[in-house]
Amino acid sequence: MITRRRIGNIDQRTRNMRKGTAPGRAKVPREAIVVALLLASAGCSSSGSTAQGTEPTNTTPSASTASAVAPTTSATAASSASHLSRPDDACTMLASDQVAAAVGTPGPYTGAHEDPADDGSPVWGCTWGTHVSFADIRETTAERFANIPDPADITTTPVSGIGDKARMDTMTPDGRNPELWFTTGGRYYIMEVAVSRKELGAENAAREKDAEQTLAKALVAKLSG
Repeated sequence: MITRRRIGNIDQRTRNMRKGTAPGRAKVPREAIVVALLLASAGCSSSGSTAQGTEPTNTTPSASTASAVAPTTSATAASSASHLSRPDDACTMLASDQVAAAVGTPGPYTGAHEDPADDGSPVWGCTWGTHVSFADIRETTAERFANIPDPADITTTPVSGIGDKARMDTMTPDGRNPELWFTTGGRYYIMEVAVSRKELGAENAAREKDAEQTLAKALVAKLSG
């Protein structure tokens, strides 16, 4: 390959030969000059053609181009990963020991999927239960989440530190049957815990609220990616 430096030397010799002043040599006949010029011209043209012909076919992105593209690609991948972070099987999100520790009653807790909706469509969620207790998470709609119940029937209290927004709904007036509603990752959920299936009043309401918030925080960490 003829480098730029070598091409420069050929050009200089050619200029000297044209003027008949090549150092250390006698005057060169006209025919020799013509031949030398043709050869030098052919050599430069070939070198230039090789250099110029190679550049357009180089499709490797430059460092600046790669650095400009990389953030967009990373952001897209992160977004996709976040969107796909929720498993199809909700029952894989909590372990039996984890539920037992939060609810405060012994396991093992067995996971069961939610019943279909009234129209037959599947409902994402799981009930981890024993013959005594259960913990339940299920997806709901944005419309239901935004529909604040009548305070004459349900008392609603905002809850901080869980997902993007959360509230606790309890039965009016005694506070029984707490349900934690929260949103994260663009989806809406209801969390419910029963310490005792037989107890229908407010005796275990405080424990149930604590368990719902503990389990919801664990779920949000996975649901939000």
